[in-house]
Amino acid sequence: MGRPVVRLEHVFAAGIRFDTEIQYLAQATKHLRYHKLPVLKSGSAQVCALTSVMQCVLILGPVPRSQLTLERKLMAQDVLGRAAHPGCSSVLRCVRALENLTGTHPLKSATTHNPVEMGETALDVLRSGGLCLLQFKSATASRWATVIGVEIEVQHDKDFAKALLLLDSHAGEPWACAHNVRIELKRSGARSQSAAIAFPLICRHLTGEASKVQLLNLITLKPAATNPQKRTDEPI
Repeated sequence: MGRPVVRLEHVFAAGIRFDTEIQYLAQATKHLRYHKLPVLKSGSAQVCALTSVMQCVLILGPVPRSQLTLERKLMAQDVLGRAAHPGCSSVLRCVRALENLTGTHPLKSATTHNPVEMGETALDVLRSGGLCLLQFKSATASRWATVIGVEIEVQHDKDFAKALLLLDSHAGEPWACAHNVRIELKRSGARSQSAAIAFPLICRHLTGEASKVQLLNLITLKPAATNPQKRTDEPI
């Protein structure tokens, strides 16, 4: 018998494109058009968390980026709190504040903690038109990022989540790619050192950096309702 055929596939968030910079589809005055998604490189965990929340709200709204005025961003930042490393509750408050500020109510949130469950949950959420926010940490840092996609391994008619594909504002801005960080969901190896146990997963940047990480929280964000999008003949 021949060896089973296995292939890798990437499942990304609905309504985005990345043939150059990352853009998302949102309602303009009379028709749908693509808008640039904010990807702000920062070393601040708080700024990364706020940027990730803004990305999710804009994509799921879907609302033009112009609705997130400076005043609204400052209000959302205030709701997020002053902690150097925002936790799950403060990020959820920021999500709720921004969805109200944009005049939409598209998000429902839940959390899970197990890495395997996180991968499967993120895949289900993406396939249903939602998005996820992931909190993870290494030995030196803790931050939030948008789960913009999931890498799956497909064998026959079965598939499973192999890696989380992140849009991380702490990493370099991607070009012609939706993600800039990839976290493998399998263990890096059977090692007994305490560091390997504490940080069992490998995190790789597209620019070549790699580290071992631990997944802390996954927040799932789902549109409350899906409205049919009207097609137009106008270019987007």
